[in-house]
Amino acid sequence: MRIVYISNSTIPSRMANSIHVMKMCQAFADNGHEVVLLAPDIKNKYESGIDNIYEFYGVIENFKIKKFWYPNFIAGGLIYTMAIFFYLLFNRKFNLVYGRFLHGCYAATLLKNKVIFETHEKIFQKKNHKLIVFKRLIKSKYFKKLIVISQALKNIYLESEYLNESKIQVAHDGADQVKDFNYKIELLGPRDNLKVGYVGHLYKGRGIETIIECAKKINDMTFHVVGGLQKDIVYWQSYVKELKLFNIYFYGFVAPKETLRYRNSFDIVLAPYAKKVTIEGIGDTSKFMSPIKIFEYMSHKKAIIASDLPVIREVLNEKNSILVDYDDIKLWINSIKRLKHAKIRECLAEQALIDFKNYTWKNRAHLVI
Repeated sequence: MRIVYISNSTIPSRMANSIHVMKMCQAFADNGHEVVLLAPDIKNKYESGIDNIYEFYGVIENFKIKKFWYPNFIAGGLIYTMAIFFYLLFNRKFNLVYGRFLHGCYAATLLKNKVIFETHEKIFQKKNHKLIVFKRLIKSKYFKKLIVISQALKNIYLESEYLNESKIQVAHDGADQVKDFNYKIELLGPRDNLKVGYVGHLYKGRGIETIIECAKKINDMTFHVVGGLQKDIVYWQSYVKELKLFNIYFYGFVAPKETLRYRNSFDIVLAPYAKKVTIEGIGDTSKFMSPIKIFEYMSHKKAIIASDLPVIREVLNEKNSILVDYDDIKLWINSIKRLKHAKIRECLAEQALIDFKNYTWKNRAHLVI
């Protein structure tokens, strides 16, 4: 099958949505499809110093990327959508349009393309042009189905009554299978101490405060934080310095392809989501999210401690992780201490890897089409 993937993600960038898009395009191609990714050309937002986009994300160059001008002003999205429209108009070879860019997917239906639209947000609650476009998209006979990242998000859409159950499919996020668990990096701090790790953004709601509170009380382990935007990294490093904490290390942003070396090097991994989880300080996705980091932790065969949120329980449970109330610092500390026992860590990690088999990117790409 020939698939065109329509995205509005900045590629290359540090954003999780760009990782998702690149991994899914690779996964479609891994399933034998011919794939072209359409993305906005926004050079002033690109991650600097990237020579090879595929290498940066750690994906195989088995699909093509085509970029269109997306000017940095109010009508930029409209111009980008028009570019997509004309590309599809003059390239009729595709069997399916798949994407996360609402306006581009709607434009595809106007040209009688079969469309599968994926969303990670509650579009129907937006009282603007997005809602109008969404209504028109789902009414088109060329619209095939809506892909959402959790059962919780599917329930939200069903309650809105815009779509019936047959038109909504749940596909949790995923990760790649790890080929080499010994591909590691030399972490900072004493070699013999157990290493507690976190990989991801440092936005509000991601639980960095929780990690710091645990580091205060556990002196015989080291804590390692990988990722984040520069402003967040500087803020937290300064905060830790003021506290005079010497067992927590910030590594800053690491290219997606390199993060696997850090995960391989950790003994315990954390996902301390708060009750409210934002994206760049905006909104709240805590009730319907599907964090990529959870699946990456599972794929690396690690002992996971995560916040006990209903949406997290769609994937994690007491057999493959330790689930803790997000605001119970004492329990977070005790849970980390409990994992000093190697047998407990190994048992949780083994089950996490077994359960992960259902969440590879390749399986996800097969499932959605």
